Amino acid sequence: MHARTKRAAPAALLAAGALLLTSCSSDGGTTTDGDETTDESAVAAAEEFLVPWNGEGDKTLLIDEPLEAPVAEGTHVVYLDVGTPVSAVMWGNLQAPAELLGLELERVEVGRDAQSVNSAMNSVVEIAPDGVINITLDPVFFESQIEQLDELGIPLVSGSVMNTVEYGLPEAFNGPDWMRANGEALGAAAIARSGGATEFVFYNIPEFPFSPYELEGAESKIAELCSECTLRTVDIPIAELGSTAADRVVSDLQANPQTEYFISAVDEVQLGLPAKLDLAGIEIQGIGMWTPPPNYEQISAGDQDATLSVDLNLMMWTVLDQLLREMGGQDYEWPDAGTSASSLTRVTDASNVPEDPVVGYVAIPDYQDQFAANWLVD
Repeated sequence: MHARTKRAAPAALLAAGALLLTSCSSDGGTTTDGDETTDESAVAAAEEFLVPWNGEGDKTLLIDEPLEAPVAEGTHVVYLDVGTPVSAVMWGNLQAPAELLGLELERVEVGRDAQSVNSAMNSVVEIAPDGVINITLDPVFFESQIEQLDELGIPLVSGSVMNTVEYGLPEAFNGPDWMRANGEALGAAAIARSGGATEFVFYNIPEFPFSPYELEGAESKIAELCSECTLRTVDIPIAELGSTAADRVVSDLQANPQTEYFISAVDEVQLGLPAKLDLAGIEIQGIGMWTPPPNYEQISAGDQDATLSVDLNLMMWTVLDQLLREMGGQDYEWPDAGTSASSLTRVTDASNVPEDPVVGYVAIPDYQDQFAANWLVD
């Protein structure tokens, strides 16, 4: 059954963001037990939908064909670091493939405001690498530098960026449709893991361009499965990740004690949250996405309910693989969004939490060998 607050706290500071009331539709029957309501058919439908996200079955690389030529040793690749904990994890995940290929890998911190991004991207143009990897940074902040890189023949590939094609960049494998699909998984997981709760909240990160698409997917799936559900939306600024995001969540839940389960666009919102919820006397659980190691540790300790794991190693090897093909002028095609999404993501809880939180979820055990073969590495 879903958890309730221990006590109804007085209204406190309302978290920033609009409150969105979403009406849902479902044909399932509802049973009432005391003050808790469980829609058994909605839970069953949610669990059925989540089967592709259970991490089972054989999976393949999203692009499973060899390069036309080996990668030259010393090829210079720049990584744009947006300064979040997950961005740091992804930088770390690039080290192994860079060593395998003999790349010269350089990290450029881009900052979190327009001036910092502009300055950093100007330096990237001056560096003139062979290729650039961007994770989450919206191209709207460096449109002029995109044109300059294009003139220099320097490809830029992206991860978790929603508008690459609009700015003349290669299509990211995890674009809007990929994010909507995982948002649907988050919505279904919220219903299934709460035992049929009806009052939800989504913690949105406005600065992340993928966050609204996760929200869109969660809204649509909850609406499809549940006739009595409401879903509020609360914005949390990116600057609060790793600092005061948990405090903002506690304040919101205190002000809205009817909330039964939460969804967060990024799991960093939950860092340090369990202890603060306990201190506030709140017993509400939730699920997020983009899981850094501390979240896996919270799940292992029984302090966090679940996460929608992304195989961040596989993601970064895949983004690098795309860059290699762009640098070589080689054609490729992504599979459909549903296949791509469920190939890299899985619902993770205490029953299947990774033993090594740094390594995290591994979707394809021999992915390194498969990439090495495709990259013509001896």
